[in-house]
Amino acid sequence: MSGTASGSGAAPPMARVLPVLAALTALAPLSVDIYTPSLPAVQEELGGSDALTQGGVTLFLLGIGLGQLVWGPLSDRFGRRPVILLGVAGWTLASGLDALATGPEMLVAVRALAGLCGAAGIVVARSVVRDLSTDTHAMASRIGVLAMVTSIAPVVAPILGAAIAGAWGWRADFVVLAALGGVMLLVFALAVPETLPPSRRSQGGLGAITGGLARAGANREVAGAALALGAHAFGFYAYIATASFVVERELGRSPAAFALVFGTNAVAVLAANMVFRRLVRRRHPAGPLGLGLAISAVSGAALWVAASLGAPELLWWLASMGFAAGTGLVLPGAHSWAQATPVASGAASALTGSAQFLGGVLGSPVTGLMGPTAAHLGIVIALASTAAVAIWAAARPRIVPTPSPASPASHRPADPGPTPSAPPRKVDSHDHDR
Repeated sequence: MSGTASGSGAAPPMARVLPVLAALTALAPLSVDIYTPSLPAVQEELGGSDALTQGGVTLFLLGIGLGQLVWGPLSDRFGRRPVILLGVAGWTLASGLDALATGPEMLVAVRALAGLCGAAGIVVARSVVRDLSTDTHAMASRIGVLAMVTSIAPVVAPILGAAIAGAWGWRADFVVLAALGGVMLLVFALAVPETLPPSRRSQGGLGAITGGLARAGANREVAGAALALGAHAFGFYAYIATASFVVERELGRSPAAFALVFGTNAVAVLAANMVFRRLVRRRHPAGPLGLGLAISAVSGAALWVAASLGAPELLWWLASMGFAAGTGLVLPGAHSWAQATPVASGAASALTGSAQFLGGVLGSPVTGLMGPTAAHLGIVIALASTAAVAIWAAARPRIVPTPSPASPASHRPADPGPTPSAPPRKVDSHDHDR
């Protein structure tokens, strides 16, 4: 559905809905790293090996990646509200159970459950945006906000977690998460109506749900957006896992210097996200996506060369900021591109979202195996982003249309066929991406 809310006849104000969706999107990414500063304290109290304790982060990411494959198609079948409410309730309960963990095995198992449940808010929020958007620009710009939150939350999480744990202990991190979940559950229930009416939902049982995923995977553009995003995420999460080793161990700088590097890279992500929102006023989101992937590949190669030649540290820093800026274009570009296809919204969102986090699961340990150095990180980023560019080039629209301005003419009537949420209409124009 585009522009109307189920049962009300009028769409809720986006100014009210979008902040709620952004907060829901932040919950799971925020909880990925909020307790990582306290891992030594967790291990000291609960016991267990390093691998078991740290495995909670990996299993949480895996849960987010796999959970989106479930929640997205379910929202196409049963509607957006029940899926988000169930997922957020499960995530809140799991966060509370983490605060009561009696051993490392319980902590890791419940973290996996939290990842599975937390995936609902991420994947379905994008579908709600598509339901309420009447043109490609508005949709892409709003998804850009959600993508920005997803990329910034893991950067803020360790700082927030360290402050909370320093005051009240590591269990307080999970108490705060559970409290946030309870608040967001109430706010969403009161502020966001159902946006996918029964007439637009997929029909059938499990076969229809899995069929929606299969149709999404068979769509060249959705598959291309997901694979390109997954390849880029491989390098992005390698960067997240390696940056502290490069700054503090290889360069011998302080944790404060690392915080400065991470902070400036977060600013680069924000700035690029703002550029993305301007670019999609006249361009299909696949265009900024390709630009972001190219910037990322060049930045990775620059980091590799700078580290290999012993170049000044400023060049290393600039290369990392370039990669961060590329990421600020890639994340909203890939998700918006998938939503601009005629594929069911939940299924399309599930594939791109799962690719992002599963790519992270694969990429986060790779530099640890190679050696967490700047040169190795640069090679990983350059190769992953170059592969993503090749995928993008093969899958991108042959003619990229310019989205129409928000107007009744840009609203495409609902198709009662197998696509539960029709994409915002794209109107042909002579102003194409090249």
